[in-house]
Amino acid sequence: MVSDKQVQRIDRRTFLKLTGLAAGSAAIPGALAATTPALAQMDGGGTLTFGHLGDFQYFDPFLLPLADWPMFHQLYNVLARYDDNLEPQPELAESWEFSEDGLSLTFNLRPGVKFHNGRDFVADDVKASLEYAQDPETGANIRTLARAVESVEVVDDATVAFHFSNPTPAAFDLIDLLFIINSETIEEINSNPVGTGPFRFAEWAPGDFARFERFEDYWKEGVPHLNEVIVRAIPDSATMIANLEGGTLDVIAAPPASEFARLEATGGIKVVRGFPGGLVWDLSLNTGRAPFDNILVRQALQHALDRQRIVDIVFFNISDPWIQPQSDKSPLYDPELEGYYTFDLDKAQSLLEEAGYGDGFEFTVLTATTNPDGARLLQVFQADLAQIGITLNIDEVEPAQYRPRAIGLDFDGAIFTYGRASKDPASLFGTTGVWRPGPDPINLSGFSTEEYRRLVAEGQSEMDSGRRQEIYQELNRYQLEQSFILVITPVVRWWAMKESVEGFSRNLDSMPILEQVRIEG
Repeated sequence: MVSDKQVQRIDRRTFLKLTGLAAGSAAIPGALAATTPALAQMDGGGTLTFGHLGDFQYFDPFLLPLADWPMFHQLYNVLARYDDNLEPQPELAESWEFSEDGLSLTFNLRPGVKFHNGRDFVADDVKASLEYAQDPETGANIRTLARAVESVEVVDDATVAFHFSNPTPAAFDLIDLLFIINSETIEEINSNPVGTGPFRFAEWAPGDFARFERFEDYWKEGVPHLNEVIVRAIPDSATMIANLEGGTLDVIAAPPASEFARLEATGGIKVVRGFPGGLVWDLSLNTGRAPFDNILVRQALQHALDRQRIVDIVFFNISDPWIQPQSDKSPLYDPELEGYYTFDLDKAQSLLEEAGYGDGFEFTVLTATTNPDGARLLQVFQADLAQIGITLNIDEVEPAQYRPRAIGLDFDGAIFTYGRASKDPASLFGTTGVWRPGPDPINLSGFSTEEYRRLVAEGQSEMDSGRRQEIYQELNRYQLEQSFILVITPVVRWWAMKESVEGFSRNLDSMPILEQVRIEG
């Protein structure tokens, strides 16, 4: 049993540790200032104005589009949230306990928690939230994690148990994303979102702003400090940066990497990095098409990929080159594999000749217009491949075309950003589109072998930490050898903000957390 003071370790070692495009000087548009809502003056911590590219799409926390990330931890809580070391810390659950066989996880819920509409939080809300996440019509991006739960048992109003068909050491990967929603208003979630978080929904002007007010009955004492948070939809990065520098915005999310060094050196502004591994850039190779049905060709491309140059040129050196799927804090990571593939065009050429492609070949890589860095990194790769006779064509398409083609494996190669690289390897390999073992659903390379499926399955159900590490290092070596995915570099989410903003935080997925924020001075 665990409590606020003594949190249960799951069965593994702590493995994640906190890590520590040129924009023009666009004038602050009159429309931005003109549409600021008239706000009642309140005692306390004032207003934080948060600039974000694009508008909210939904208030449903299980769909997980990036545009909605600023609101998740403001409106909602989870039962337990990972800290910087991947250890779950109590939120709506005060304590929890795994059964001896690892097939049940029972939560003791925190008393006195209120929803924003004044109703008491009870175990039925946990059950409703989990079942909503499991529903194929509503679960969306969290559903692959939620399906691990076979059933939910409401023991009483203050106790709920999750039952699994197999031991599930990575259960807290689900818990960390299972935002609890009000079971009585669940059908109205996109027009009337009701959670237990530090801020309550106040108003939304689509295309302009959303406003969240301090929840006076929040269960944590002394927070939030702010009276309200306004999230503004900003049309482009240049406008967003200009409004920060001009003082209209307090915080901006995900400016271009090219602006990191300049903003970091700008007086009155500071930058905060997210955690590496929430998302990771990769190139997936369609193993069902020649020449990528040949393992030697896939390995040749590994040696022809200059990850460091991509990091330097495309990402302005704010990230690091990766060849392994997770960071060096993961049980998956093996330091002996760091040199498994080095940039070596002579080695790549030798492998191509051995595979029967000594004269090179031509292929096309799919990428989306919404991720322009995908095309930029391909241009770097394109130039290196040309030196060994390979022609890489870039097919940059709109999202409406990209998604069905990606899911349908209608490509030679495709640029993706896979998630859950900051979490347990079981979630990474078991639930993400590029790594899941198949055969149904197949991963986004069409790669599925008996050995790969065995290793993924064993890692998902093994509760002994030592044996798990052995399995994952074997799996890591196997996927590197097979090279159906070429890992490139983590996406580094970052924020720029006024120096007066204190207490800004973020979770392992780099979702902002504002309950401790103060505006000083």
